[in-house]
Amino acid sequence: MNMTQETPIHALQGQRVVVAGADHGVGPAVVAALCSAGATVVVDAEGHAGATTIGGQDDFLGRSMAHLGGIDVLVVSAPPVISKPVFEMTPDELRSITETELVQPALLMLEASKAMAANGYGRIIAFASMSAKTGPHHNVAPYAAAKGGLLAYVRALASETAEHGVTVNGIATALFEPQVAIMTEEKRAGLKKGIPVGRFGRSAEAAHAVLFLASPLAGFVTGECLNLSGGRFMD
Repeated sequence: MNMTQETPIHALQGQRVVVAGADHGVGPAVVAALCSAGATVVVDAEGHAGATTIGGQDDFLGRSMAHLGGIDVLVVSAPPVISKPVFEMTPDELRSITETELVQPALLMLEASKAMAANGYGRIIAFASMSAKTGPHHNVAPYAAAKGGLLAYVRALASETAEHGVTVNGIATALFEPQVAIMTEEKRAGLKKGIPVGRFGRSAEAAHAVLFLASPLAGFVTGECLNLSGGRFMD
């Protein structure tokens, strides 16, 4: 895809986009923003205005690419953290978390990257978590480990696909409204004190980050993980 100085950052007109995990966390806001930006969007869940739903788990990405006639952008999310003390975690639960948070996203990214590389252009964006970057977090050991592995995979895949015009980046969110809405006011107030900007993240802000990384002007950004934490965590 050719890029000119006149190309707006968020101009995704005609871009073929697949969103996996459209119902998770900030996913609905991300889908809405992509559709508003002019992209042709396929999702894996019903109820997203402007997007086409291709349901089922079997070969979701393959069927999505067949519907779109290719793929330019892949956005991957996953279910929220499962909180449980590590000594109470069963081997099957650990395997399930690793499968959901690392293996399945990695397989989608691999399949998409091959199609994108063959076309000479692509954007892959994977949602991670601050727990993958900040060390100990109580009761989320398998989740943090899986997300840490996902970030390592982002970097490795980025290094191998860059020469083919494909960028691969992560977004690490922390304390967004969808996540904290179920907390008590007391807990919310305590957490807010530790956020330099003085508030929780908003879904639209995560969507805007996706729009930038998905845009043609993000071609020099790859192998990165964008922190969306209001300054709570800094690299």
